[in-house]
Order: sequence, then C-alpha cells, then structure tokens
Amino acid sequence: MGTRHKTAHAGVTREDLADAALRLLERDGTKGLSMRKVAAEVGVQAASLYWHVRDKEELLDLACDALWADFDAPPPHTTDPAGPHSPGGTDDWRPQVAVLARRLRAHLLSRSNAARVLVGRFAPGPRWLDRMESLIATLRTAGFDGRDAADATYLLGTWVQGFVLHESVPMSAAEQRGASPAEATALARRELEELPVERYPNVVALAGDIAGPDMDTRFEFGLARLLDGLEPLRATATPKQAE
Repeated sequence: MGTRHKTAHAGVTREDLADAALRLLERDGTKGLSMRKVAAEVGVQAASLYWHVRDKEELLDLACDALWADFDAPPPHTTDPAGPHSPGGTDDWRPQVAVLARRLRAHLLSRSNAARVLVGRFAPGPRWLDRMESLIATLRTAGFDGRDAADATYLLGTWVQGFVLHESVPMSAAEQRGASPAEATALARRELEELPVERYPNVVALAGDIAGPDMDTRFEFGLARLLDGLEPLRATATPKQAE
C-alpha cells in the first residue's frame, strides 16, 4: 500500500490536479471543491498537494486553465498582404472572432459551472495563454494596435462569459419550478402583455420583442453590435501604434 501511494504521489502533476479540480467543480460546484477531495480524486494524501499548490484558490486557478484544454479555437490569422499589424489589415477578422465567440459560448455551456469558475478570475495558465495569444494575433493582424487588441480580447471574453452566466440560471420562478425555457418565456410574454397599457405602453407593445427572442438570437445580436463597435478602432490605428 505504501509503495503504491509513493508511486501515485511521484506521478501527480499540476495538470492532474487541474483536471481533478475541474471534475469536482463540474460535479459539486465551487462549494464542493477542497484540497482533501482533490487529493482523493488523484489518489494521494492531502498533504501531497502542497508540493504543487498552496490552497484552494490556487486549485481554482488550475481548474480555470483546465477548462481550456479541449476548447476548439480556430487558428489565428497571422499574415496579411499589407504587412503584420498594419492599420486596415485583413478584413476577415470578424468571422474569425465570431467563430471563436460562438465556440466559447458552446464550450462553456457544455461544462457545468464553467462560467461561474471563470468569471472575474485571471489565471494565466499555459492553455489559457495559448488561446489568448491566438486571439491577439488575429486582431493585430487585422490592424488593431496592441492596446486595442488587448482590450478587445478582454471585452470579448468577459462578454461571452457574462452571457453564458446569464443564460445558465433559471430565468424565473416558473422555470425554477420545472417549466421549460420556452414555457417560462411564453408566461413572461403574457405577463407583459397584460400590464396596464396606460402606464407601460411601450412594454406592452413590444412584449413579443422583449420576451420573444431565443438566446441564440440574443447572442448573435450582441456579438454583431460588439464587433461593430470594435471595427472603427482599426481605422484609428497607426503603424507606430501597431508595432
């Protein structure tokens, strides 16, 4: 028994701990994560974890990085006829970034508690850094200067995470009690339509538009407006800024 424990201890890596922490988070949420449970998950004593991490917060950092392990990010565009990082560079950045945003949303929705783990956390592990490097390369090749590319990367990531967090919780008491999203939405629409029209004329008139769109439609609307807002930054970049 002692020999097997030593072998397991010797073979445990930070990546093993990251994957184990992520499994626990998906299964039990953040309240279910502990050094003891992660140790049990990888088959070692809790004291062995302190060779790799100091506390639960560092385990959360590792789990954040593990979330990116199987994220299917599109490859970056890193060349352009006008030159790398040139203002007015390649125009295909929008579909590239849109694909990345859609894949990120789908990835987070497929992993229980993923958005709750990521939101507000800055944990630059190797997997996360690879994805960030890819997105920044795409934006700089498109003609964004360095600061704008960094800010746009932050904006895109937090917007998608926030959207997923929003759509991951029940939209109302009706859904919490077991109604489907479609049923809860239909109920919300009826409630809006039945409001006093003299007090809420616009809400009543637009009840279908307020409660009607599904989350895919809302995501695409927000993504398009976000990319619209980033586009003018390419025109203001100068070769000196883009270096």
